[in-house]
Amino acid sequence: MILMRLIHTAVVWGVAACSSALAEAPLVLAVMDPLAAPLSCPCVEGYAQRDYQVLADSLARRLGRPVRIGFGETLDDALEDIGADAADLVIGKDSVVRADATQQGCGATPIAQLTGKKGQSLQTGLIVVAASDAAHSVSDLSGYRFYFGPSECHEKHSAALALLKSVGVTPQEIKISAACSDGATELLERAKLPDATPAAAVISSYAAPLLEGCGTIEKGDLRVVGETEPVLFITAFVTDRVDEPLAQALTEALLDTVGELDTLRALETLRGFTPIDADYHTLQKKYEAPAAAEDARSAPAIVSPENKAASKQSAPRASPADNASWPGFRGPTRDGVVSWLPDRLPAQPRFVWRQKLSRNGLGGIAVAEGRVVLGDRDPSNQLDLWRCYDAQTGQELWKSRYPAMGRLDYDNAPRATPLIHEGNAYLLGAFGHASCVQLKDGKRVWRRPLRQQHGDRGKLVWGACCSPLLVDDTLIVCPAADRALWLGLDTTTGRERWLAEGEGHAFASPVVMTLGGVRQFVGYDRRSLGGWCPATGDRLWSLAPPVAGDFNVPTPTAVADRLLVVTENNGARLYDATADGVLVTAPLATAEALLPDTSSPTFFGGRIFCVWNQLYCLNANDLSEVWVGEDGALPETGGVIAGHTTEGAGRLLIIGRGGELLLVDADADEFRIVSRLRLFGVDPDEGEDLLCAPAIVGGRLYLRSDDEIVCVDLI
Repeated sequence: MILMRLIHTAVVWGVAACSSALAEAPLVLAVMDPLAAPLSCPCVEGYAQRDYQVLADSLARRLGRPVRIGFGETLDDALEDIGADAADLVIGKDSVVRADATQQGCGATPIAQLTGKKGQSLQTGLIVVAASDAAHSVSDLSGYRFYFGPSECHEKHSAALALLKSVGVTPQEIKISAACSDGATELLERAKLPDATPAAAVISSYAAPLLEGCGTIEKGDLRVVGETEPVLFITAFVTDRVDEPLAQALTEALLDTVGELDTLRALETLRGFTPIDADYHTLQKKYEAPAAAEDARSAPAIVSPENKAASKQSAPRASPADNASWPGFRGPTRDGVVSWLPDRLPAQPRFVWRQKLSRNGLGGIAVAEGRVVLGDRDPSNQLDLWRCYDAQTGQELWKSRYPAMGRLDYDNAPRATPLIHEGNAYLLGAFGHASCVQLKDGKRVWRRPLRQQHGDRGKLVWGACCSPLLVDDTLIVCPAADRALWLGLDTTTGRERWLAEGEGHAFASPVVMTLGGVRQFVGYDRRSLGGWCPATGDRLWSLAPPVAGDFNVPTPTAVADRLLVVTENNGARLYDATADGVLVTAPLATAEALLPDTSSPTFFGGRIFCVWNQLYCLNANDLSEVWVGEDGALPETGGVIAGHTTEGAGRLLIIGRGGELLLVDADADEFRIVSRLRLFGVDPDEGEDLLCAPAIVGGRLYLRSDDEIVCVDLI
C-alpha cells in the first residue's frame, strides 16, 4: 500500500533549558504528509521517505522546547499516535488538513508550503485508463465509470471534475477510492471483465511513481489520458491554540530550513518551506468547495446535441472572481482558457483606465498580484522599456530599462509576454536580454545579455519571440542565439542550469505537457518540432514536417495527452505519443485547410478553435470540421480566449480588426456571434490586426492598441 498506518512515537527535547511553563510544554507536531516515511513505503529509492525527526530536532533547537511528533493519514490518527488531545503544528496535504480541521472544529492557519525535490509546491491529478483501453484523451471518457478520491483530496476529486466538465464529460458512475492504489487495482481488475463498462481512475501525481515501485501495478499497465490543473500540496498550518509570537517563531523556523542542508535532505526538498503568497490563496479558494460525487452520479452522462439543455445545466459555473490572474503567455494555463467570460458584451465601451505608450508593440500583457506588466521601447528606440501599472487604477508604478541596440522587422519592442511569479517579473527582450525584477518596485534581481553571451552573429529578423516558461523553479527561455536554442535558468540568480542546442531559433512559445506519461516541454527550432526534458534540457524527440519552410510561430497545444500543431505549410496535425513520451511520426488526424502562419489554436469543450481570416471550429478527436465562420472583423492573426459564463454556457472572445471584440457561442453547431463591441470606433474594414495578446483578470480586459494600453470593464 502507498499509505500505511504505522504507529510512531517521537519525543524530541530542546537543547536549551527553559524554566517557564510554556517553554517546558512539548509542542505537538501532527504529520499527515503522504510522503513521510511512516506513512509511505521504501519502494522507490530516495523518494517518499521524508524524515520529519530531523525537522523536529531543528524546531526544538530554535524554540528551546521539546517537540512530539504523531503520524497519521488523518488528524485524529496523528494525535492518537502519541496520545495527544490537540496539535500545535500540522503538516500535510493542504485540502486534507483543512477538511480534518473543520471536522474537529479547530482553526488551521497556513504559514508555509513545503517544496519538493524540484522546488515545486503543487501537485496534479492524473486521469488514467488501462493500457488496452480505447480512450486517448479526457474527451473520450463519456459513459465511463470513474474511481475518484475522497472529496477532501482536491487533485483526485474537485479538480478532476472540473477537467471533465471543461471537455463536456459528466461522469455516469462514480466510486470513491480512499487510496490511489485501490482505484488503480480496481480499474485494472475491471478491465479484465468481458463486456464491463469502461472505467478510468484519478490518481495523485505524487503517487504515480509509488504504484509501480511498490508492485501495486506493473509498468505500462496504466496510461495517462489527462491531467488536472495544479492544486496545493504540502502545507504547514498552526492551530488556533498557537498565539501570534509562537506562530511567527514557527514560520521563521520553517522558512529558515532553506539554509539547513541536513533538513533539506531529510525532507526531500530543494527549497525547503516557502512563504504563503497570493497565488496560494487563489488556488486554495478555487477548490475550497468541491462538488459532491452524489450530484455527479445523477447528472447527464454526456454533452450531445440531443441533450443540450441538460448539458448546459451541468456545465461549469463561473464568475469574474474566478479569473484570478493572467500571469504570462496565453493566461493562467498557457492555453487561452479562462474560467469566466461574459454572456454578452456591454453595449458601449467602458474604459476603466488608459495609458499612452511610446511605440507600437507585439508582446503580450501579464496581470497578476495587482500589477500589469508589458514591454515597450523608449522614444529613442535604443532601450527596452518595461512598464508596470496598478491593475485597478492604471497608475504607472515603475519602469525598467536597459540598452538594446539593433533593428528588427516590425520594430524593436519586446515580443515575449512577461511572466509574473511569486513577487517577481521575468522579462525577455527582442535582442535576447533576460531579466528578473521585483514586481513591487521594478528593482533588478538579475539581468543577462543571453544572445551576446551565446552568439549574436546570426541573422535576427524578428528577434527573440518565445515567452519565458517556468517549470518548477527553472526558467526556460529562447535567447535567439547562435549556440543556444533553449536555456534553463535558475530563477533566483539567472545562472544557467543547462543549455540545449538546436538548428536555429523559431518563434513559437514553448509549453509544458505530459505526452505518453512523460512530462516535457514542447517547442520548435527553425526546422523541426521537438520535446525536451525541463530538468536537463535533453532533447527527447524530433519531428520534421512533411513540407519544409514553416515559420513555426503558432504555439503547440496540448489536447489531453495528444499534441496539436498548426503551421502555414502543413496545416493542423494531431499526434499521439509512445509510452516513453516520444511523438509518433504519423499524425492521428489532419486538417489541411487550416493554415495560419501566426495564430495559435485553443482547445476547449472537446473542440479546437483557431482564427485565420475565418474562425475554424474542429472536432478535437479527429480534426473534422464542425463549422467555419466568416465575418469582416475576424483577423488573420489573433488568438481565441475561451471560458464559461455564469450560467455555464461556452464563450469565445476574439480581438477583431481595429479592436472590435467578438463574443462567439462555443457550444453551437454553427457559427454564431453572440455580441460585438467596437472599442476604438474603427471600422474593421479599415482597421489593422492588433498583434499584442490581451489579458483578462476578474471582469476586466487589458488590451494594447497601437499607442496605448487600456483596461475595459466587460461586466
